[in-house]
Amino acid sequence: MMPLRLQHVLNPSAVLRHIAQAPWFSAALTGMAVVLCMAILYIAQPPPIVRLDLKIYDSLLPLRAAPEPSPVPVIVDLDEASLREYGQWPWPRYLMADLLEILNGYEVAAIGLDIMFAEADRSSPERLRESLRRDRGAALNLDGLPPNLHDFDTLLADALRQSPAVLGFYGRFDGTVDDLKIPSSVNCIEQASPGALPLKHSLQSTQSAVLPLPVLRDKAPLGFINVAPDEDGIVRKAPLLIRAGDTVYPSLALRSLMLAMGSKNLIVRSGPYGIESVRVGQRTVPVDARGTVYIPFIGPSGTYPYISAADVLRKKAPPEALRGRIAFVGTSAPGLLDIRAMPFDPVYPGVEIHAAVVDAILTGNAVSVPPWTPAAQMLGIFASGLMAALAFGLARPRIYLPVAGALIAAAVLLSRHFFVSGLFLSPLYVVITVAVMGACLVFLRFWQEERQKLILRNAFSRYVSPEIVRRITKLRGNLFAGEERELSILFTDIRGFTSLSEKLSPQQIVLLLNRYFTPMTALVREHSGTMDKFIGDALMAFWNAPLDVPEHPARAVSVALAMQEKLLTLNGELEAEFGVELRIGAGIHTGAAYVGNMGSAELVNYTLIGDNVNLASRLEGLCPQYGVGVVVSGETRMMCADKFAFQYLDTIRVKGKSQPVSVYAPMRRETEATRREEFLAWEEACGLYRSGDFAGAAAAFSSLCGSFPEARLYAVYRERAQTLLKNPPAHWDGIWTATGK
Repeated sequence: MMPLRLQHVLNPSAVLRHIAQAPWFSAALTGMAVVLCMAILYIAQPPPIVRLDLKIYDSLLPLRAAPEPSPVPVIVDLDEASLREYGQWPWPRYLMADLLEILNGYEVAAIGLDIMFAEADRSSPERLRESLRRDRGAALNLDGLPPNLHDFDTLLADALRQSPAVLGFYGRFDGTVDDLKIPSSVNCIEQASPGALPLKHSLQSTQSAVLPLPVLRDKAPLGFINVAPDEDGIVRKAPLLIRAGDTVYPSLALRSLMLAMGSKNLIVRSGPYGIESVRVGQRTVPVDARGTVYIPFIGPSGTYPYISAADVLRKKAPPEALRGRIAFVGTSAPGLLDIRAMPFDPVYPGVEIHAAVVDAILTGNAVSVPPWTPAAQMLGIFASGLMAALAFGLARPRIYLPVAGALIAAAVLLSRHFFVSGLFLSPLYVVITVAVMGACLVFLRFWQEERQKLILRNAFSRYVSPEIVRRITKLRGNLFAGEERELSILFTDIRGFTSLSEKLSPQQIVLLLNRYFTPMTALVREHSGTMDKFIGDALMAFWNAPLDVPEHPARAVSVALAMQEKLLTLNGELEAEFGVELRIGAGIHTGAAYVGNMGSAELVNYTLIGDNVNLASRLEGLCPQYGVGVVVSGETRMMCADKFAFQYLDTIRVKGKSQPVSVYAPMRRETEATRREEFLAWEEACGLYRSGDFAGAAAAFSSLCGSFPEARLYAVYRERAQTLLKNPPAHWDGIWTATGK
C-alpha cells in the first residue's frame, strides 16, 4: 500500500485541498485582500478618510509652532470701531486714499489690500451728478469743488501710484474663460529638473477674475486673494501662484513680500511630480505640486498685531508698530463676511491668513507634503500589513495588542518626526491597515475555531447524546423602543378640501382621495421615503429611517416638487371625473426626531415624534399665506442648496416656538434662471424691509406686485410694510411672528 504522504505528493488536488485548509493559507489570503483594499482606499481618497487625515494634520500643527510670530506682518483692521467712526462699508475711496497716504507716511515696507475695488465708487460727486440727472432729472452743481474731488476713484489711483501698495484680485476656476488683462509685474524664472512637468501644467489655471477697476489696476501690482479651504471648510493652505493664460501671478501675500524685499523675480523649481518650491529673494518656500503652501498657523486670530484703521486715519498709531512692516488692510468685522475657519479658530479673519503666509515664508516654518508621499504611504501599508498579518494570523492571542500597539506607535512617532522636520506624512493609513487587519484576522480565527468545534460536536453526536445548546438572547430594549435620528419630514395637505368635499358624496370623496394618494405615495417610495400616515386629506412621510438614506433632504424636496408637477397632470383627469381641481401645499423640515414603534400593546405604528415634526407641520400651513406650493426650513435648504434653487420667503416665529425659523420656497434650477430679474428685485426689497426702511420696502413691494400681480408673496409683504410704516416697532429685528398654525 502506498504511504499516505506519498499519495498526497502524487495527487495534486489533495495537496491543494490540504494547503487550502491550512490556517496560514486563509490568513495569507485575508492579509493580501486587506492590503489590496487599503491600497485602493489610499488611491480613492474617500471624503471621510480625507477629513480624518486633515484632523491628524491639525493635531500635529503645534509641533511646528514658532515661539514668536514674525514681526514683519501687521494688520490694519477695518474693524467695528472704524465702521462706527467713519460709516458703513464701503467707504468713499477718498478715505482709502487717505489711509494709503498715511501708511506711506508711516514708512511701511508694503501695503497688501485685501479689498476688492471692482466697482466704481458710487459716492463720487461726478457719479452722484450722473445718477441724479438720470434718475431724477436733477442737476448737481459741482462748481467750487476741487477737480481732484470730482472722482474718488481717480483720487485712490493717485494714492496707489505713490504708495508701496498691492491690489487684490479674485481668480475664478470655473465658468467661461474670460480675456484676462491682468497687468504683469513679476518675472517668473522656472528651474526644471529632468523629466519635470511644465509649469503651466502644474499650476491652477484661472478661467476668469474679479479685477480692480481699470483706472486702478495699472497703478499698483496685483496679487490674488484666493485661499484653499479643505473639504471640511477649514483653511490649512493657500496657493502662492496661479496661472492666467501663459502668465503666472503671485498671491497677495507673496506679492506684498516681494514688494517689501524689492524683488521682482520669482524662482520656481519643478520636478517630475509638479512644483517643488518657490524662491523669493533668499527665502525658499516648500510647496505642493500645485504651488500651494501649507500654513503652519501658530495661534488663533490675534496672533499678529492689529491696528484699527480709525487709529491710522487719526494718526494715533505708534510709528514703531508700522515702520518697515508689511501692512495688510482688511477686516475682522463679521458683517463684512471675510471670516474663515482655521485649525485653531473657527472665526479667523481672512486678512490674517495673508499675514500667516508671510510669517511662514520669513521664518522658514512652512510645512510641505513631499512628492514621494504616495510611494511612502504604499510602503507603509504593505509593511504594516505584512507584520500585522503575521502577528494576528499565526501568533498567539496574547501578543495581538502589543504588536498592534507597537506598529501604530511607530507610525505615529515617525510621522511626528517628519512633521518636526517640516514634512507631513500621515500615519492614518498605517493605523487603519493594522486595525482592519487585526479585526479581519481575529474574526477569521474565531470563525475557524467555531467551525472546528461544530465539526467535533457533529462527530461526537454520532456516538453519544448531542450536547444541549442553550441560546441566550440579550434583550436590548422592549418592543416599542426606538432611536433618535436626523430625519427629513414632509407634510402635505389639500387646500380647501372641506369645501370640495361638500360637493361630493362620501363614496366620491374616497375615490378622489385614492386617485390622489396613489401617485403621491408612489413618488415617496420611489425616492426612498417612508410613508407614515394619512390624516384625512393630509399625507405625512419621512426620510432616513429605518434605514440610512443618503441626501435625504434633497430627496424630500424633490418629492414635494414632483408632487406639484404630478398634480398638473392629475388635475385634468380629476376635473373630467369629479369636476374638481386640487391644490396642495407641502412643508419640509430636517432635524432630529424620535422614531420607532409607538402605540399600545395590541396596536403599534412605526412613526416619529418631536418638536421638529411639529415644525414641519407648521411649515406646511404657511403655504397659503405666501402663495407657494412648498415651504422648506433653512436647515433643509442648507443641506441641499447645491441641488435646487430657493426663494427666500421670511424669517418667522411660528406658533408654539420661540426660536425664529427662516423659510424658503424651493424650485428647479431652470425655473430660477427664467425669474432672475424678479428675484434680484425681491432680494433688494427684502433688504430694505429687514433694515427697517418700510417706506422704501413698501414702494419696492408695490412695484413687484405691479409686475407680478399673481404672486401673493409680494402682496403680503406690501401690506406688512405698509402696516409697519404706520405703526413702526420699537425694536425691529426683521423677524415676523406668525399668529396662526
